[in-house]
This record gives sequence, structure tokens and C-alpha cells, in this order.
Amino acid sequence: MARPRLPIGSNGSISVKEVSPGVWRAITRYRFSNGKFRQVERRAASEAKARNALKRALLTIDNGVVGSISPDMRLSVLADRFMNEKRDRRSVGTVQTYQVAVDAHIKPDIGDLAIREATPERLGNFISLVSQDHGHGAAKNTRSVLSGMMALAVRNGAILHNPVAEIERIEKHGRPGSVAIPVSELGAFLDAIEHDEVLKRRGYVDLFRFIAGTGWRMGEACGLKWSAIDFDNGSITMCRIAKYVNGKGAVIQEFGKTHTSTRTIQAPKSVMTMLSQRKESQPENELDLVFPSSLGGVLDPNNAERALKQRRDDLGFPGVTSHSLRKCVATILDEHGLSARAIADYLGHSNPSMTQDVYMQRNLDSSTAASTLQQSLAGLIK
Repeated sequence: MARPRLPIGSNGSISVKEVSPGVWRAITRYRFSNGKFRQVERRAASEAKARNALKRALLTIDNGVVGSISPDMRLSVLADRFMNEKRDRRSVGTVQTYQVAVDAHIKPDIGDLAIREATPERLGNFISLVSQDHGHGAAKNTRSVLSGMMALAVRNGAILHNPVAEIERIEKHGRPGSVAIPVSELGAFLDAIEHDEVLKRRGYVDLFRFIAGTGWRMGEACGLKWSAIDFDNGSITMCRIAKYVNGKGAVIQEFGKTHTSTRTIQAPKSVMTMLSQRKESQPENELDLVFPSSLGGVLDPNNAERALKQRRDDLGFPGVTSHSLRKCVATILDEHGLSARAIADYLGHSNPSMTQDVYMQRNLDSSTAASTLQQSLAGLIK
């Protein structure tokens, strides 16, 4: 009976002998990802050192072959392969977030694990520790990167299934994110920012009024250009965002956060009036931005958010963020009977459910949403 061939990515028995005084050679046959066999050897000053040197070499011996990913590839190497692939297919901001997870958590903590050793139990314990030591957001990003890495390994035949799929999701403890400003208190909030000298001096009042009237994300508002506003029809198109990128500062990204972010909405009349007045009084800027920085460039959403956080206690609204305004808009629309699908379309959320995607048409309720907001905001945004 013929002896079975070595599986790809594995080696035969290791032979060690002293080839000259004080020089030991360890040698074995290794089957590469292209199916071919080749002898691999390492030399050292002792039998044990030569054997260990060969074992270490076998862990990465196949990594240099283009497209090859073996079960013994280290996760640190797999992470680099994954990042190289994503740089051509993801936004700069997303790549930056992924790289932080790789450099801060994956490589230092589990980078020496081989792909075959990345079991659900090991990866689950690792992600739990990231959550415990660095927070829910860091754990979520790390899990996402790990899932992508292991999916890459599956596609290349290194493993049969993605172990991250078997890991329980990390639950976020405590209050789930920003809490919506109660609709009954929205007028008081808008009045407070209207009379806050710090926010007025820094030019943020109209920005927060805009978010309160449309429910746009901070990055969407900071990326808004005058050319995206149709004053004749009372509509505004969201097709780009502002975001901060390490080494570059605040930049414009020519697409939204998700595939559903790009949208055209009918805005409340009070919002359109505010924008019209702003256009008449605001100096022009080269980027055509509605809410530029003080120097006329891209406004960093983090700076605007930070300004609100610094003033919110004095305003009498501790804990409020721009997302609180976004949630308040959703609450207003929900209280007036708009469907979840209509609200998701207006806010640019991801699809609320497959049923709503299949059986409910999109964008039909944008004008209804605008008139609903106008009724609630009448007298609040002047």
C-alpha cells in the first residue's frame, strides 16, 4: 500500500546530525502550497538548537510565496496580508482603524499564534480581555479585523471555517450610547446654544441647529457643500463626509459611512431658512463647505463634538452629544407614526430588516419626514 503524501503545509520527520565539530544540521522535507516538495535545513551549535531553528523556520517558510497562506502562518503575518488587501478596498479612515487593532492588540497579544492554533476558545478569551482592558469599541474593532483575517485564511484553504464566527458577541455594559434629548426639551437646548458665547464665537451654533433639524451625523454635516443644497426644492443631498485621518488632519471622504448613507432629503423649512441666511452672510471658502473650520478648511468633526462636550454641563444638558440630536429626530418621526423604513431612509441608517427592504419602497416618506419635523421644530429653529 502506497504511503500517503504529506499534506500541503506540513513536513516529514526531522533528521539531525553533527556535520562538523560544533556544527549540527537539522533537515526535513516540506510540502509547499504549490504542491512541490523541497528539503529545508538549518544549522546551529547544538542538536537542540538546530532542531528548534528548523521548526521556527517551518512556521513561515511558505509565507514568501505569493498568494500562499498555510495553517502554520503566524497571525502577525496574516494580519499584514489582510491589511495589504484592505488598503486598496477601504477608506483611509477604515484602514486606520483596522491598523490600530492590528498594532495595539492582535500582533502584541496573539501575533505568534499559528492560524491552526487560532481556536474559537483562544480568540474568544483574547477579545474578552481586549474588551475588559480597552473597552467595547476596541474589542468590536479587533473582532472585526480578526474575522476578516480568518476569512482570508479560509479563502486560501488554510482552514475550513472561520473560528471568529463561533465567538459570542461582546455585550456593551451600561447605558447604550447617547441618550436622545427629550422632544419637550429640544427647544430649551436650541435656545441654550443660541445664547452660549463660546459656541457662538467658535461658529458652532448653526451646525448644531442643522443636526437638530435633520438628524444628520456630525461627519455628514461637516462635509456638507453648498452645491448639495437645492434651495428651490428644499432638498439636501448627503454624498460625502468629513473625518479626521492621522497624518492628514480633517479631510473630505467622497462617500458616506455606509451604502445607505448617500441620500437626498426634504429638509424642514426652518432649516432651509437658516441655511439661506447663512449663505448670504458667510464668506466663501475654496472647498464650498457650509460649515468650514475657522480657517476656511475642513472642520474636524471631533473638534465640534469636543466643543459641545466642554459646554454641555453649563448649558444644562450633561451627557448630550450630536448623536443625542440625531436620536431626538428619530423619536420625533417615530412619535408621528412614520415607519421604521421611512425613518431609516431619512437618517441614512442601515436596513432595519429584510422584510422592510423587500416589501417597502424607499424614499417615499422624505417629504412627510420633513413636514413632521417642521411641525415639531416650528418656533425652535428660527
